[in-house]
Amino acid sequence: MRWRVPIAVLLGACAAPPQRAGILVVSLDTLRADRLGAWGSTAGLTPNLDRFAAESVVFDRAFAQSNETLYSHAALFTSRYPDRLDAMDGTFRVPASTPTLADAFTGAGWATAGFVAGGHLSRSFGLDRGFAQWDDTSSWGSLRETSALALHWLDTRQGEAPFFLFVHAYDTHDRYLRPSPFGYAFADPGDQGLGARLGRTVGGASSVLGGAWTERPDTPELLAASPRFDHGRAVRELDPTAAPLSEADVLHLAALYDGAVAWEDACFGRFMAGLDARGLLDRITIVVLSDHGEELGEGGVFAHRATLDDAVTRVPLMVRLPGGAHGGRRLTGLVELVDVAPTLLDLAGVDAALYGDGQSLVRGIEGGEEVARSTAVSVGALRLLSVRGPTARLTAEGLSVDNPHLDALLAVAPLDGVSLRLGGDPAAEPTLRAAMRAYVEAR
Repeated sequence: MRWRVPIAVLLGACAAPPQRAGILVVSLDTLRADRLGAWGSTAGLTPNLDRFAAESVVFDRAFAQSNETLYSHAALFTSRYPDRLDAMDGTFRVPASTPTLADAFTGAGWATAGFVAGGHLSRSFGLDRGFAQWDDTSSWGSLRETSALALHWLDTRQGEAPFFLFVHAYDTHDRYLRPSPFGYAFADPGDQGLGARLGRTVGGASSVLGGAWTERPDTPELLAASPRFDHGRAVRELDPTAAPLSEADVLHLAALYDGAVAWEDACFGRFMAGLDARGLLDRITIVVLSDHGEELGEGGVFAHRATLDDAVTRVPLMVRLPGGAHGGRRLTGLVELVDVAPTLLDLAGVDAALYGDGQSLVRGIEGGEEVARSTAVSVGALRLLSVRGPTARLTAEGLSVDNPHLDALLAVAPLDGVSLRLGGDPAAEPTLRAAMRAYVEAR
């Protein structure tokens, strides 16, 4: 069955396909894995993404390297953990000396282009390096916009070289409210509560910590400087005027997010239909992923900067091979976004020394032995470091990853004391603590 959209969408859009194929990576910013039917959701939000998953190799337990767009994409493009690239603060930039995925493809003679929604993927951060074309003009934009630019590039590019194309969108990023009929598909448009007001405001949900909304934009950073970040539960000590959210407020914001997911899925289906109409869908490798997820009221937190829990770091990762080969294969071992670059180079047959902290997943994709990790590491700018194992997660809060005494502190810090928090199987704690210390020592 072909991907279909209304005929009016496609009129005048078809062009002769190129003679050689390529690789497309689609990054759906801030998309939680658990909102997709392929990851267990029964809400029916993502029919197009679920169909894509059925035709793909699905990595069930993929984890992002950070809880912020810039750092996770830097890891994706370089196969290196973000804190090993540069200081994770306002000065962060991918070092000019660090090879990137686009560098490797360009060096191998591939055509390269990126169409991104600006924001933290603007060229000022160095993520454009290696791309022959990098369009970041769709400021905080939708896949509807960036995919249209990408299809135009495919229609008009010169030559027959294979291509590496990167497309990004902010459709499920705060604010969550999207165009009708998706915006209020699951939320009451007549709701006048605090949650509804925040849902209509850019950055509104991002200022919810400890179950309360604060107008002070510096509050997360102030809390991160405390001995324990603690999910922002000290927000009212810093801002006594912080307004608590009711259960109805939380549910309303989560419902708006679900509408945004459904909107993005529709845009994704339109994009796949455009590729199909050009004869490309079954001739190229397509990777769909997210850079991080989103807290939706868990622990009194919204957005993604405040935690490294699964809601934020467990992300969808799907690889659709040409013709949907091996579609339906599901790999359940732990993998990370740093594994994507070496995997794509391996699939493309491009010889490049870009393995960094990552490893190729091709053996598992093609039906051989599954490649998996014993732990997955994520790092947050607000003094957060977390290690995820098969059955538990250990998170260090309020301790900077570049603290020269961090290893010594981790050796003696009591579990669930001022800095360490465990979620999951208590028996996993010694292994996870050892893995966290090993990561710190290897920096």
